[in-house]
Amino acid sequence: MIIRIILVYFLGLLYSSLSWASDHEPLSASSELDKHKKLEATVMNQNIPLEKRIKALKTLYSHLTTNGRITRHICIWDPLGKSGPIANTVEDQALRSLHYGMDLEVSIFNNERELVQNFKTETTCDAILIRGAVAMEFNKFSGTIEAVGALPERKHLQLLMQVFTSPKMNRFMSDGQYTVMGVATIGGNYAFMDDKSFKSLSSIKNKRVAVQTVEPGMRALTKKFGAVPVEGDMMANVQSYADNNVVSMLSPAIAYLVMGSGQISSDTGVLRNPISQSTMQFIGRSELFPDPLAQMLREDFLLKFDNYSARVDKEMALVPEDFWIETPDSETEKLSEATREVRIALRDEGYYDATMLRIARKIRCKFNPERSECINPTE
Repeated sequence: MIIRIILVYFLGLLYSSLSWASDHEPLSASSELDKHKKLEATVMNQNIPLEKRIKALKTLYSHLTTNGRITRHICIWDPLGKSGPIANTVEDQALRSLHYGMDLEVSIFNNERELVQNFKTETTCDAILIRGAVAMEFNKFSGTIEAVGALPERKHLQLLMQVFTSPKMNRFMSDGQYTVMGVATIGGNYAFMDDKSFKSLSSIKNKRVAVQTVEPGMRALTKKFGAVPVEGDMMANVQSYADNNVVSMLSPAIAYLVMGSGQISSDTGVLRNPISQSTMQFIGRSELFPDPLAQMLREDFLLKFDNYSARVDKEMALVPEDFWIETPDSETEKLSEATREVRIALRDEGYYDATMLRIARKIRCKFNPERSECINPTE
């Protein structure tokens, strides 16, 4: 009888303990999940003071820190190496990242193809900073920023960057494997001419024009004006242009800095109106840069947009004023229509992202609502 009572007692204790565990363990896990979601929501909420969001970010990823900081290795492209303008800007960015609880170690590549290949096949680089045209293979949405004629002026790009930092845009920033964490201006993409008498792209008909292999839009635009595209990477194109193997080169403004005034004839020039905006894009591995962290980095890029622009202007001030070629208004309109046709064709082929083109059109129309494309949109 006593044994039976003891057995019943212990069975009761066992049942009670199991019931307690089943009631409380999920609550503990649920509580932890709720805390995580609350911290995430705080980081993503732009109405909350920045310092409070940064504090939430550090708490959220405290398990990833070493000595209180998240260490990441970023690799950047600068054709001029450690002394180049891109490298110098990134060093400043790395210092700023300390405020966000990050410690960014920087490696510099002057060969962009090698950098991209390293990122895709090795684990050395946690994130890379490359040109927007090259970033297309990691994110079609952000790569389409450099679509020909999509964002004719810097003010268009700056407004787009404000759109980019909205948490609502988060779904466009990541494809699951890679995440876009920032976009910075490096000027425009221009038409370099070997003769100042060439006032527009209409002048290049039947002539050889250097275009970059990674930019199908530039290649299509060249053909639309009846020219013969000669493809290569930026550095090869710069050399080809300097050696007079082509009469024109469609390239980022930074190409002038690469050539230096010593390789440029006084007869040459560049059309003042850019074909598109040239950008540097910060692409990271999604598992190493979760959405809240990437969001804060994108906002910081926007915060420093004017600083990046000032650096670009300082570098472009090295270009002599008489190097710029003014284009007649009629030719500017012809270029605008040609770029629109190229964008639509490459969108329909699946190369350009349709959503980005639609956003870019709305931005153009915000500044120039009288344009025909704003009345009868085709993008």
